Amino acid sequence: MTTTHAWFSFETALRQGSSLYRKPGGATVNVTRMNPDRDAKGSFPRDEKYLGEVIPQEDGGCVRANQRVPGITD
Repeated sequence: MTTTHAWFSFETALRQGSSLYRKPGGATVNVTRMNPDRDAKGSFPRDEKYLGEVIPQEDGGCVRANQRVPGITD
């Protein structure tokens, strides 16, 4: 089974939403960006938190597809 690196950004989640992915140990995390390269930078690096490795979608790691939470004005 392959793994990939994941990050979470509050700014990205508010704008575009986040997905729920499974970690190799079975726990789930909200993810806004994934990349096989751990050193890759995202759009909002000042806000991003590294979450560790997650199982890719093709290996059954995606628990819930991208979803945006409604804001105050929605």
